[in-house]
Amino acid sequence: MHISKKRVLVTGGAGFIGSHLVRKLVENENEVYILDNISSGYESNILVSKSVKFYKGDVRDQELVSKLVKDIDIVFHLAEFIPNTANYGAGHVVKFSMDNPLVEFDVSCKGTLVVLESIKKYSKKLVFASTAAVYGETNEPNLKETYVTLPISPYGASKLCAEVYAQLYTRIHNLPIVIVRFFNVYGPMQRKYVMYDTLRKLAINPTELKVLGTGSEERDFIYVDDVVDALNLVAESENAIGQVLNIGCGKAISIRNLINEMVRLLPVKPIIEFTNSNWKGNVNRLCADITKIQKLGFTPKVTLHSGLNSLITWFNEFEKDLIKLNKSPKP
Repeated sequence: MHISKKRVLVTGGAGFIGSHLVRKLVENENEVYILDNISSGYESNILVSKSVKFYKGDVRDQELVSKLVKDIDIVFHLAEFIPNTANYGAGHVVKFSMDNPLVEFDVSCKGTLVVLESIKKYSKKLVFASTAAVYGETNEPNLKETYVTLPISPYGASKLCAEVYAQLYTRIHNLPIVIVRFFNVYGPMQRKYVMYDTLRKLAINPTELKVLGTGSEERDFIYVDDVVDALNLVAESENAIGQVLNIGCGKAISIRNLINEMVRLLPVKPIIEFTNSNWKGNVNRLCADITKIQKLGFTPKVTLHSGLNSLITWFNEFEKDLIKLNKSPKP
């Protein structure tokens, strides 16, 4: 189930997930508006197409957001601030939020409120991208959407605040809003986080690999194409309106096993060392219960092995030589 022949606004459309979503929307004959200030995305990610209009601007710009929302049918609100940087860890959304909580709040919460005001004004549909970070640290093996949310990072807290506002606007203004909580999304064009950092480090030094943490941390990794399918599904489903839905695979893998799997797919045999320390706000385990979205018809299709192969192919083709030259991808 995919959106077709509609006008769609994607905030953060030059980012990792947003750019993949835009491509699928265009493939299905939609007209797409992108709003992005290129703080976290890249202009090179933007699809060159007569069906795509790019507006370089900030989601906190109420006049601009209102102008764009007026002319569309549905908004996918993916915009958030995660700086583009080659410094390991500095571009991680949790670490950035710990160091810059006011900026994180302003973009995630105020930016979402600006979008909500605009969809209220013009009675539009909204799919809001939240995060599994709202759950915080928990002993639950698989996280249900009904579980208590107790974030341990400003990133999780600001996204939860935005969720509360979205649910408020659903109730008091009867707006068609869907909230999705992404778990660990990965794939081509993602230039940060553990998989990219691992490939980047091994491109520089294939004999040694230092990894943050203990290796026992567990994550639910979902390939970006599956996420795009889930976004299209919830945007089309009437039964999704007013719901909070996890988007993940429902399976967790330890970071140690992930790294081992990646190394097996590469022509390298590095000595792997874990730092046994992590930054504040990092949780030990995140794994989704995806029962709710499965009932709407969603099933993840891409295996971790297949997804990693696609990521590595992209990295070797577009990123490896840049990294060896100590250059970051240009916006």
